[in-house]
Amino acid sequence: MKKLLLEEYRQLAYDAYQGTSFSPERRADQIVKGYSEELENDLIKLGENAGNYEEKYINHLTSWLNAKSRCLSTMIAGPSNFPTRKAERANRSESNKWNEFHDWRNKYFKAVNRVKTLSPEEDLDNKLKTLDKLIIRNENIKTMNKIISSGYRKELSNDEIVKQLIDAKLITERLRKYFVDPDYLYDGKIQKMSTLGVKIKAARDSVLVLKARVEQKSNWEDIEFEGGTITIEDDRVKILHVSKPGQEIRTKLKSNGFRWSTKWHCWCRKHTINALITAKRIVGVE
Repeated sequence: MKKLLLEEYRQLAYDAYQGTSFSPERRADQIVKGYSEELENDLIKLGENAGNYEEKYINHLTSWLNAKSRCLSTMIAGPSNFPTRKAERANRSESNKWNEFHDWRNKYFKAVNRVKTLSPEEDLDNKLKTLDKLIIRNENIKTMNKIISSGYRKELSNDEIVKQLIDAKLITERLRKYFVDPDYLYDGKIQKMSTLGVKIKAARDSVLVLKARVEQKSNWEDIEFEGGTITIEDDRVKILHVSKPGQEIRTKLKSNGFRWSTKWHCWCRKHTINALITAKRIVGVE
């Protein structure tokens, strides 16, 4: 029989339920089996991203079990001289440890699965590729619509029109059914496709915004103000104060989307033109 990952903590699990369960042995079995399976599955999912996950998992689990071992139930201890206040404190502590354990686990997986934030340059490159694809697709749609309209003027059958679309390599043979199936026809005719003008405009606007951000970043010179500096780094507008700003300034920063970063030790917000304008207004360098 395969040894469970957490077998060595069976006694701790037993002790954890000795004051709250009539069957601490059964509860210990459940704890060791259930959490061993969870840990094993987690390690498989994490793969090369596991790092010291197993060690931290066990630390959180044992911390919770130790807190659980201090809990008492009147059913087990009896109602006579039951330490109610002490039991309430122990229950709160146990609940906090359990929540910390599961919050940590959720945050660990969230961090591992977090999608990398693209730099403005990478984002611009992707959006330019998307725009190019939309433009090409839109031109194909226009050509398809012309072939469909021309076909009906010439009184061609649906099959003949679809053959022209396939010959022009605008659709594949696999898509034929979507153009001749009665469920996709209107009054027995192939419907022309909607063009992508709105999507193309939105994509172009997005490209223009990103181009402006990239250009602003490449030509950037730090702005000095009384008490600090505004800079652009890590795709963030950063406000670096020489000393902690007053409550009024901190309130303005928070209400305008700036957050204190413990990593960079400054107030910052994602780099946008509006973020820079707002930063300058808050520190008084408009």
